Amino acid sequence: MNDRNLEFIGKQWFEVMWSLPDLDLADELVDTSYHPDWIQMDKQGPALVQHEIRYFRSIFPDLSYNILEMKADENKVWVWYRGTGTQEGAGWGFKPTGKTISFEGAAIIYVNFEGKVSNLKDAFSFYDIFVDLGVIPPFWELYSHLKDFPKKKGL
Repeated sequence: MNDRNLEFIGKQWFEVMWSLPDLDLADELVDTSYHPDWIQMDKQGPALVQHEIRYFRSIFPDLSYNILEMKADENKVWVWYRGTGTQEGAGWGFKPTGKTISFEGAAIIYVNFEGKVSNLKDAFSFYDIFVDLGVIPPFWELYSHLKDFPKKKGL
């Protein structure tokens, strides 16, 4: 697959499928066996991606991604992105805050010989998002919140 096609897939993944959102696009982009090992869910393929998008957008209905930089090579595309959204729904045990957050992440999208996304490695910091929402303390204040936490041997 050429670099231009890979970059098109990266753009479709973040700026169309996730940002509009266009859930039907998952049927076109995602291989039926897609199931990254870091996602702990019993779904796979387009259904897994559609489930993730629905969940994230139930928390951040206006979630959108902008690609900051992209590089394609062989069967993968690296994407550096910025996501923004307003927390209007409950998620991960936290009530809606109404706060708008912005975060950056990086992903490697793997594409098989059929031109379908077969795997994804994605990294962004939930911790930073939770701090920005004000639902957990910043790292440098964390110790003061854990001072009474029972100490284990050897720690």
